[in-house]
Amino acid sequence: MTMMRRIGSRRSLPAIALAGALLASGMIGCSALTPTPQPSPPQSTEQALAEYGDLSEAVTTAAPRVVAVTDPGRSRNGLGERLELTVLTDVAEPFSAEELDAVAEAIWQALPWEPNAIDLVAGVESAGGAEPVDLRTAAGQLSPMGFTESGQGGVSLFDMAARYGAWTAPE
Repeated sequence: MTMMRRIGSRRSLPAIALAGALLASGMIGCSALTPTPQPSPPQSTEQALAEYGDLSEAVTTAAPRVVAVTDPGRSRNGLGERLELTVLTDVAEPFSAEELDAVAEAIWQALPWEPNAIDLVAGVESAGGAEPVDLRTAAGQLSPMGFTESGQGGVSLFDMAARYGAWTAPE
């Protein structure tokens, strides 16, 4: 019995070594065929600003309590393109329907491309950092435009054309 184990283990050792060598060479070959991702060229500040037009000025003019517009983002969402945006306010009170309506309409009219959704979060700077500002109650009063909740007190608005009319490019 001891003799059989020795013979069997001697035969399996070269087979294991061969299998390991084949596996290692296959992995090296696969990694050589995988293309290395190339970094995208940096987008100039002018290009980034042109992508959003006069959005910041339009929003701060439409709603005086908004002191800044930050973190604009554009993404595809399956049905079109979504604008993601943060508005900074001067007070932590929830937005009124009139204030949120003014912000959404300003975005709808100022953006140089038609968004099918506007994802908004609002906040106020405080000693402990940024504090969220609730937009959800106000969004519920802006029918026939729809919304879903997004983030801490944020909303994602859709069906803006039902409330503001067909989108047209700003002049």
